[in-house]
Parts: sequence; structure tokens; C-alpha cells
Amino acid sequence: MKKLKKSLALVLSTMLCIGAVGCSAPKEGEKSESKESKSTAWNTIKDKGELVVGMCPEYPPFSTRNEAGDVEGFDADFAKALGEELGVKVTIKDTPWEGLVAGLQKGDHDVIISAMSPQEATSASQNVNMSNPYYELSDIIIVQKDNNDIKSKEDLKGKTVGLQATSSCEVAIEELNKTTKLKDIRKYNRTQEAVLDLQNGRIDAVAAGIAFAASQIKDNDALKIINDPIQKCDLVVVMNKGEDELTSKINDAISAIKENGKYDELVKKWLDIK
Repeated sequence: MKKLKKSLALVLSTMLCIGAVGCSAPKEGEKSESKESKSTAWNTIKDKGELVVGMCPEYPPFSTRNEAGDVEGFDADFAKALGEELGVKVTIKDTPWEGLVAGLQKGDHDVIISAMSPQEATSASQNVNMSNPYYELSDIIIVQKDNNDIKSKEDLKGKTVGLQATSSCEVAIEELNKTTKLKDIRKYNRTQEAVLDLQNGRIDAVAAGIAFAASQIKDNDALKIINDPIQKCDLVVVMNKGEDELTSKINDAISAIKENGKYDELVKKWLDIK
């Protein structure tokens, strides 16, 4: 019996030792190797020399396609200016608005630069990092030029308002509807579709960013802007959550182009609203 007890004790002791080896912390060399192999978005961008930017080119003057089929606009030039500061080339990846955040999280692009507000980014996912604001945008109202009934946002009471779904305007108009009872809120895939319905008399007004609104009425005498902002919102560069080094690099690049005058050139070129 004593021999049996000693044998069991020896087996148990051996098993505990094996278990302890299996659960022990990695050796110092193993730990450093793990750290070195861990990649971040910024390291990948730097190594390949390319920043892939997700952008929906359907929102002039921030981004649209010209007659040659190339993406142009403030966001397109802004992205290229950031790339110059970061020392990498910029590739714009045409992505539907609804798929921008999902594409970011799948790794289809490194960042989003597409006139996106923090509210729009976080409504799609909380797992995002955002840069410092690069532009402040006012959301306003577009109506037909001969409309004399709507002179302020309060005059939208009893009216039908169109807007782009999942845009900053959606939340703003729904909030306004709590106090100023609208007849209806119609949501479209793109703001341009709402503008078309406005022109055809199917809705009374369109809620949109002022820069977009100005681009729409520039060559369209049938429309006008009601200069009574529904809200103001910031536009940001969006990255995956936890990519703090990339976020810091983007913020530094934004500061640099504001200091060297490049930013003001782009604003004057694309967003000089008159």
C-alpha cells in the first residue's frame, strides 16, 4: 500500500510539472519575437508605400467622377495631399456609401475619406477610430426657386422632406420632426435622387450639406438654398478601432497641410461657396 501511494504521488508530481511548463509565460526571446511579428495598419501602409482610401464618388464637390471617369473633388485632392505628407501614394477605391465602413473592417481599404461625419461612422459601427475634424459642414434645405412658403427649417411643418438614408441629415431631420411636425420624411439611396424628386414636384424640400447643395444649384436656376442650417457637423477620416499610430499619422498630416497652405488652396478650389 505504501509503495502504491508513493507511485501515485510520483505520477501526480510529474503531471503537475508538465502542466506548469505548458502554462508558463513565453521566454523572453519568444515574447519579443511575438511583438516584432505584430503588424499595424500604419506599418503595412509604410511598407507597401500605398494608402488605399475608401470613397463614394457620388457627392460633389467632395467626390465625383469627371467626364474622363476619374474621381475628383475636395476629398480626392485632400487624400492625395495627406499621402504626400505621409510619403506614400494614394489609391482611391470606389465604394458604395453603405459599404464604406464594412469595407474598412474587411481590409478592402485602409481609411475612409468620403465627407463622413463621426455620427455617420459610428452609426455603422462603434469599432472605428476617427481623425481630428478636417472640415465643418452645415446641413441646409433645398427647395424649388418659386417656393415662397419655406423660408426657414420651421416652415417644413406639414411638408415632405427628402434626404439620403444613413446621412447626417437623417438624424437631424428626425430630431427636427419631434418639434416641427413634418408630413413625411422620404429616404433615398443618394441625395441626387431626392433632388430629382424635388425638381419633379414629388417632395417639398431636400436636406443636404451646403457644399453639395451649392454644387446642385450652380447650374440649375430651378432650385435655391434656404440659408437656415439644420445642424453643423464635422467631417473626419475614419480608420479601424485600435489603429492609434495610423490615426496619429493622419492627424499630423492634416495639421501639416493646414500649416503649409495646401488645405486653404483645396477649400478655395472646391468649397468656395458663393
